[in-house]
Amino acid sequence: MKKYLIYLAVLAVVFTSCEKQTPFDTQSPDDAPLILKPYNESGTGSFTYNLANPDTPLFDSVTVTPSNYTTVNWYLDGSLVFTGLKIEMTFPAGNYELVIEAVTQAGKRTERKGSVTVNPYDTDPASATPSAGRHCVPGNPTTLAGKNLSKVNKVVLSKDIYAKEVVHTLSPEAGATDTQLSISMPETPDGRYYVRFKDAEGKIYGAGEIHVHNASVALDGYASFVPGAEWTITGIKLENVASVKVDETVISTVAATANAITFTAPNAEVGDHKLSIKNADGSSVYFITDEGLVDAVTTTVSAETTIWEGSCVINWGDSKVELTADMMKDVPVGSTIYVYFNVPEAEYHALRITDDWWSHDLLPQVDGMEGQPNPYTFVYDEAGKAAVEQTGKALITGFGLEITKVTFK
Repeated sequence: MKKYLIYLAVLAVVFTSCEKQTPFDTQSPDDAPLILKPYNESGTGSFTYNLANPDTPLFDSVTVTPSNYTTVNWYLDGSLVFTGLKIEMTFPAGNYELVIEAVTQAGKRTERKGSVTVNPYDTDPASATPSAGRHCVPGNPTTLAGKNLSKVNKVVLSKDIYAKEVVHTLSPEAGATDTQLSISMPETPDGRYYVRFKDAEGKIYGAGEIHVHNASVALDGYASFVPGAEWTITGIKLENVASVKVDETVISTVAATANAITFTAPNAEVGDHKLSIKNADGSSVYFITDEGLVDAVTTTVSAETTIWEGSCVINWGDSKVELTADMMKDVPVGSTIYVYFNVPEAEYHALRITDDWWSHDLLPQVDGMEGQPNPYTFVYDEAGKAAVEQTGKALITGFGLEITKVTFK
């Protein structure tokens, strides 16, 4: 009898241990949110989507925690376009800044940043925003470059991606070609506007964006200067500039046109200096920075001499910086050449400097430029100088880099 009772007790324990248990949820609304997917192995937290055409959707999903208490928002250029874990949307041709945001019920948030590039069809009218931006002033003509532009019947300026909040619908001026058209900008408040093309059937095509400025704005040429040399700063609405101030030195002899001012740079020591520009009525000329428009910036006197300055995203033979023999004639053998660059998102990043025949490398190909010093330097030797003089040019080529300046010392 005693053994029988022990046997029953053992069976009771076994069956009790096999009963189904309710899962214990470890998530809490107070947890900090995490985006677990998509996962970027580089660890940069940046995501790039390259869509073949405007009919190819941005198609991806996000895994987050705490999943029961988190909302996912998708933003393009700061505008909310979708809320949810799985996005499947199409967009007009263009380049957009992407932010994927995860926010909890308690207001805690995290984000992933990236970009979305939507390529146009080969037969679509298209015009991409230049890397330096597209800027204009009301009352002045603005020229847009691109392809298939003879198909454009109207140019639409909109505050939103899909051209639902239309600000202006403009007709191209006479003389438009397949690669270039002009519009006259009417009175428009300051701001960024999407450019959309409309064909004769009313179909809308993406064409980048444009920034409208009602004040005078300097756009380029002010980052550095050579003391005592001619200095040109380009921009918009500059025809009334009366003076330029570097630190406490005021230069009042200025040749001014709508798009540029030219003057003699003052004597100054190597280093940083404060720059400001005034119109004849006392109003300021503004400068474009990452923080917005400002009325004064830092400019630099460098011990280096500038050979070339601008913006060129290199892509081997299709896109390269050309330094002519005339531009290189004052660069002495043995001097150090400095190549300044930015590293945009790209499949890979490489730099090569060769002659115009691609037969002699002044700088053999360097891969992995995202991890190299900036500026990248090399010594200009006798063989390199001879190759430039013989072929007429040095070419700065490679892939995935935006070249911004080339100097020597």
